[in-house]
Amino acid sequence: MDVGSIRHLLKLKLYDAPVGMIATALGTEPKPINEHSHVSQALTPRERCERCHTNENRKFTFSKGIKMNHLAHKEAGLDCTVCHNRIAHKGAEDFEPLKSEWKEAEGFHYEDFLTMKHGCLRCHSGNAESRSEETLSLIGNGKKPPTACTACHTEDFDLPVGHDDPVWRTAHGKEAKKDFSVCMECHDASKEFDHDGTPWCTLCHDAAQVATFRV
Repeated sequence: MDVGSIRHLLKLKLYDAPVGMIATALGTEPKPINEHSHVSQALTPRERCERCHTNENRKFTFSKGIKMNHLAHKEAGLDCTVCHNRIAHKGAEDFEPLKSEWKEAEGFHYEDFLTMKHGCLRCHSGNAESRSEETLSLIGNGKKPPTACTACHTEDFDLPVGHDDPVWRTAHGKEAKKDFSVCMECHDASKEFDHDGTPWCTLCHDAAQVATFRV
């Protein structure tokens, strides 16, 4: 083991671990480990992920109807953890030893940046209030993320029955702007096609974005 490795090991064991334990006990440890944290930005660089996960040595798999341009994000200078914050810790809240002490414990879930509402809309929302300036500040090549649905969704993306018309994919936002009450006749909370007591819109779009359609 070289001197650099020994120095890193000592720092990890004598400083990082105790500090992390104290922060966990006091409830000051960032939850979740996100794209702006020290663990993400300093300890988990993209190069570490790419030792195994690259287009050259591993085929990326996506859910049906989803497309993802990893190269574009790489060229923007984004580390993998900006989106893959929960990739190895799904359901982590079920194993949180201090969860019972949190005021948010009931029904608490860590944000998953691989979901559209919590993740993609931070950069790709057409609504400025839904975008995260903190996340956008990580983009290093000055390019603006696209906001069109077709930037991430393929033509075979599954849509609810009655909404599979290709025109609807690009036009429903404009139609909602014209008269949002028409959508809410079926999709508002407690209506026939709501989503667990909330409007279906919030399944994909966050509340701030949906609120702009109600005016």
